[in-house]
Amino acid sequence: MKYIAILSSGTGGHIYPAYTLSLEYIKKGDKIIWVGTKNGLENKVVQNKYIDIKHVQSQGIRGKSFVKKIFGLFGFLVSIVESFIILKKYKPCLIFGFGGYVSVPGVISGFILNIPVVVHEQNSIAGTANKINYFLSKRVFETFPMSFNKQNNKIIHSGNPVRDNFNELESPESVYSDSKSQINILILGGSQGSSFFNNTLPFAISNFDDNNISVKHICGFGNKNIVQQKYLKYKINAEVLEFVNDIDKYFDWSTLVVCRSGSTSISEIAKIGRASILIPFPYATDNHQLINAQYLAKNSAAILLEQKDDFIENFITTINILLNDQKRFYALAKNIQTIFPKDTISIIIESSLDLIKK
Repeated sequence: MKYIAILSSGTGGHIYPAYTLSLEYIKKGDKIIWVGTKNGLENKVVQNKYIDIKHVQSQGIRGKSFVKKIFGLFGFLVSIVESFIILKKYKPCLIFGFGGYVSVPGVISGFILNIPVVVHEQNSIAGTANKINYFLSKRVFETFPMSFNKQNNKIIHSGNPVRDNFNELESPESVYSDSKSQINILILGGSQGSSFFNNTLPFAISNFDDNNISVKHICGFGNKNIVQQKYLKYKINAEVLEFVNDIDKYFDWSTLVVCRSGSTSISEIAKIGRASILIPFPYATDNHQLINAQYLAKNSAAILLEQKDDFIENFITTINILLNDQKRFYALAKNIQTIFPKDTISIIIESSLDLIKK
């Protein structure tokens, strides 16, 4: 049994694709050594006896104060040593980085140890970590084409891995088969919630007849009471939840998803085929969420609404258009299914395993 090293920490955008692929490698008889951080989401999400999680002290530097950059640089150097020691001990046959600050020390260490390195970029603009990792990697997998503004045999347009349970959800043909003026809106604010969604969407939705719209709003930890009171104030019968582990069931219920435009959310919507309104987080690094959403909007695969002063007006107009044009739902759902390769996992697994020394 061989080890494969996974370098991933931080948010779900890095963790869930890494975990999905880890389970695929395990199915093929490999074990996983996961290099993360003590505070990363991986410590809650990753639960498998064939995955050993080890921690390094790496932390982000970009956008920090001068003092924090000094401490961050010191931590980065320490984490290279820590990563080197971990990789030297477990001797993985492959190192797989998923971007973020934790991946660079492991990629550097793997390069020094002459272990094949591959990386995956989730967003339409490559992050700083993966721009560095690119030069030390033998394969680079892109969710969106041209994330690195390069075309060569090293870069493969793969899409973003999505969890297996999304394979069993209802198809667009089934969901959008009738023409009733009724929509089920799933609002995704993520585990930390979106204050903009929580503050704005209850009022925006109050402009519609409650008989035409059903709402499930995932508002983030600690926000449920406040958001629930907003819906009650506007006499909207919405189900408000802080967080859900079975998000696939809520996607299955939905006819319209309202969410940010992170790569994981987009990839999950693309996997099952649902109409969506994407509202990019305006403070994302390199404004990558806007670029993600623009790519889909240009391909008629989603509706893009920006978080600006006229958002509520634009949201109301958009919902009215959809209520009066049910075929638009189906068109959006089908178009988003064509955006990414359908065999993402097999593309990544087969191409990465080809690098392992027999």
